[in-house]
Amino acid sequence: MGAKKSILSAEQLDEYTELTFLTKWEVLLILEKISSLAPSEIRTNLHRRFPARQIMEVFPQLKYNPFRDRLFELFSSECDTRCSFEDVLDMFSVMSESCPQRVKAAWAFRVFDIDNDNMITKEDICTVCDRLTKYDQLQEVEKETIAEVILKEMDLQNNGSLGEFEFIHVISKVPEFHNTFSFKP
Repeated sequence: MGAKKSILSAEQLDEYTELTFLTKWEVLLILEKISSLAPSEIRTNLHRRFPARQIMEVFPQLKYNPFRDRLFELFSSECDTRCSFEDVLDMFSVMSESCPQRVKAAWAFRVFDIDNDNMITKEDICTVCDRLTKYDQLQEVEKETIAEVILKEMDLQNNGSLGEFEFIHVISKVPEFHNTFSFKP
């Protein structure tokens, strides 16, 4: 029936499913899409790195994600926004519906910490508002009000910003978070 031989051995496939929150089918689907970018090269070099723009062409859920640049920054193993098959697997693992809430929350913290200072500040929240509303949809005063309300509700230490522990603690209790911070391969 013309089944294609997989690039991955059965052992590799088992290892990837053990190390991620993905099913074998999801791992193979991601591999198939990544392989379509350079079929002959990926067969000989599974660690080949692709620019974010190429990866977005085979994964539209990334192309239209307002935080795509942050996702590529965070999941690029060499911090250059280029990703290998394993980098993409890691990203999809965290974004999968099978990923535990606390793990998702820890990664969401990194995504929303726009300036990478290990705190979510009023400025980070305003930038998140811009991205979610496609920029210029909210007045500056509206964004600042949203940021102040969020900080008032979530800032357990009352220091004007959210640390990772505070963010994870609060966001892990929000039932909608798990579904909204997810996408499928």
